[in-house]
Amino acid sequence: MKICFVVRSLFSQIPTYTTTHLAFEAHRRGHEVVYSTLNSFSCTDDMKVMATGVSFEGLSLPNRHEFLRAMHTGLAEKKELCLSDFDVLFLRYNPNESEMEKEKGKNPSIEFGRLLKLQGVMVVNDPGGLTKASSKMYLSSFPSDIRAKTLITRSSVKIKEFLKSLKKPAIIKPLSGFGGQDVFFVKNPKDININQIITSVSKNGYVMAQEYLPAVKKGDKRILLLNGYPVFVGKQPALYLRVSPQGEIRSNMHIGGRRKKTALTSSDVKIIEAIRPKLVSDGLYFVGIDIVGNKLLEVNVFCPGGINNINELYGINVGKVVIQDLERQVRYRQSGLVTQYLGANLQETAVQ
Repeated sequence: MKICFVVRSLFSQIPTYTTTHLAFEAHRRGHEVVYSTLNSFSCTDDMKVMATGVSFEGLSLPNRHEFLRAMHTGLAEKKELCLSDFDVLFLRYNPNESEMEKEKGKNPSIEFGRLLKLQGVMVVNDPGGLTKASSKMYLSSFPSDIRAKTLITRSSVKIKEFLKSLKKPAIIKPLSGFGGQDVFFVKNPKDININQIITSVSKNGYVMAQEYLPAVKKGDKRILLLNGYPVFVGKQPALYLRVSPQGEIRSNMHIGGRRKKTALTSSDVKIIEAIRPKLVSDGLYFVGIDIVGNKLLEVNVFCPGGINNINELYGINVGKVVIQDLERQVRYRQSGLVTQYLGANLQETAVQ
């Protein structure tokens, strides 16, 4: 395969990133791997998408550290490339608020992705699906019984009414937030300055008010999916539990969350089966979902991560399975056939 990974910055990449695991595994398996950034993209008069990229072609690198070192030191050659000739474009880029504002609400990576898809390139994830799922509002398209009660609004009055109707604790956070930023726990709106919280969270747009799930104290579960099915390495599903540090409602790893082994339960399978048709229909091939108790909390479609944690917890190689499936997808596309990842091991796995 010829596969290009689009990232925010070449020099910010580290060995533990999921992108690094996937790219190195593709390189190790003999594929032509390129890293590029959106700033280097251009479209020619004949609609070819060009980009400056770092190519690892011709290099034999023993591990992820040396793989990145080759890119950072210039050992990997910088080239001008025609991405229209590639088999796979892996979009590992999610614009922040300032970038979206600069582009008047449009995500340039999606726009280039659309063009490349029309030219026969497999774009992961599908540009149309990314557009639909670019907001946490995407959760509302799934059955209500598998997700937490949620309100999305900019109205402080409606937020207060929602909190009152819940009659239980809630979480307030930005609709477009990420990384656990500006997340507030509201035990009782009468006991705190709710107006100040709403003002703080809504300063950059819409607010998501969501019922608090007590099960989060035991952690939230990240599960990686390929074409709507859990990724399996042998009989081991690719998942892990993130547990919040003491006194913290967020479980993000960068703020001290702990990782733990966990199991794929019958409740998890029910949720996955409920969301699979839409994920597949929207072309969301590689996805990370977050589950708390028996509720779906989030669907991560731009830069789903966790491979490093999963690999280290279970001693497996998730990247190998993902790249092997991409190889199958590309072979079928080249032969004119259509395939889906069948995830047969899902039925063989013992669930609790």
